[in-house]
Amino acid sequence: MGRHEIKDHFYNTQALVDLWGDFIDWEKRFLTMGGFLDELLSGRKKVFETCLGDGCDAIHLLKKGFDVTSNEVDSLFSKKARENADKHDVMLKVTGFDWREIDKHLFEGEFDVALCLGNSLTYLFRKEDQLKALRNFRHILNDGGILVVDERNYPYFLENAAKILKGDFRYSGKYMYCGTKVHGRPVEIEENKVVMEYEDGGTGKKAYLVLYPFRKGEMLSLLKEAGFSKITTYSDFKKGYEKNADFYQYVAEK
Repeated sequence: MGRHEIKDHFYNTQALVDLWGDFIDWEKRFLTMGGFLDELLSGRKKVFETCLGDGCDAIHLLKKGFDVTSNEVDSLFSKKARENADKHDVMLKVTGFDWREIDKHLFEGEFDVALCLGNSLTYLFRKEDQLKALRNFRHILNDGGILVVDERNYPYFLENAAKILKGDFRYSGKYMYCGTKVHGRPVEIEENKVVMEYEDGGTGKKAYLVLYPFRKGEMLSLLKEAGFSKITTYSDFKKGYEKNADFYQYVAEK
C-alpha cells in the first residue's frame, strides 16, 4: 500500500478518533505530564493550543483556570473534543487555522504559551512548512512567552527499523499514550515517513497515521532557525537528553 493510499484512507478517520481516548488514557497521561505542564505554565495565563485532538490537554488546563484557545483543523476530532468538554462541564474556544497562516488571524504577542503537543508537528513533511509553523507560533507569543513542543523518539525508529518492523518495538508506556486497550506501533519506516498503526486489542479495529520522523537534533535546529534562542530539552519530562527516552519535549522562549 503506497503512502498516498494510506493517507487518503486512514489519516484522521472516525476510526482513529474512536480509538484515541483509549490509546491516550487521560488519567495516566496526567499522572506524568500534568505536573510538568502545570509547573511550566505557572504564572502564565493565555494559552494557544495548536492541536486540540480529543480535548484532553485543553480540558485539563481549563479546569486549572487557564485561558485556553485551541486549534483543530480536523472536524472529527473537534466534534469529539466538544463532546468530551461537555462531559467535563467546560467550554472550549476552538479555531481551525492552518498553522502556516496563523499570522493572518492572530495578533503578535497575543499569548503567553503556545502548546504543540501530541507529536503534532510531525504532520508537516516539508522543512519550509515546519519552519513557517514554528515562526507563526513564535509570532503569537509575547516577549518571554514559551512554545512547548514534543516529538517521539524517531532516531530510535530510524536506527532500528528492521528490528522494529519484525515486532521488536521498544516502548515503555509509562509517560505518554499509556492506554492498555489500544496499542500503537510502526508498520512502515522510511527515511522521510513513518506509518503508525493503532489497534484495539479487543475488537481488532485499526487506524493509521502517516508521520514525518525527525532526526536527532533536527527539532532543536528548526527551533533555532525559527528565531527561538533559549531552548531547554527534556526527555520523558526530565531535563536533559536521554537516548532511550520515549518522548522528547522542548521549551523554547521568545
